Amino acid sequence: MSGIKKKLLILAMMSTVLLSGCAGALKDGAEALESGDYETAAASFQQTVSEKGDREDLAAAYQGLGMADYELGSYADALEAFESAVDNGAKQTVELYNLMGVSAMQTGDYEKGLDYIQAGLALTDTGSDGESDDAGLIQEMEYNEIICMERQADWESAKEKIAAYIEKYPDDEAAQKEAEFLETR
Repeated sequence: MSGIKKKLLILAMMSTVLLSGCAGALKDGAEALESGDYETAAASFQQTVSEKGDREDLAAAYQGLGMADYELGSYADALEAFESAVDNGAKQTVELYNLMGVSAMQTGDYEKGLDYIQAGLALTDTGSDGESDDAGLIQEMEYNEIICMERQADWESAKEKIAAYIEKYPDDEAAQKEAEFLETR
């Protein structure tokens, strides 16, 4: 995920924390996450989760814990935390579903990764000019959708998606190589 998108997700989570008037571990976790101290952030968010506060606090804590675990490379833990965030009412965003999809992919669960990526793509908003506000993120998700299909040996779907992808993003060299690979299947 790009640094800009990650910062926007962190800022959205922090604004939720600040608007809810939370103090203590949740606020500490958000500040540590923003500063890049992911281990401290994870510990602070875990403390909030352990305290079993209200649903909004739990959603924010799980989302923050997922972000920290994701940044630490603990993808299985990140996915579990993101799923708990959604279960506790976290706002379902394209960014959140992308993180869930990538986390699942990193654990080797391409079926679940595909489900989350497709759910995130279903949330995408396009402006009146047809350009998406999240164009780079959407491109990343569309590419990962193809990879998930490929890893599940769904060759026909992957070939269809890569053809549409290359038409949409003709300058993507990695996709060109991927299309060549898929033609051998």
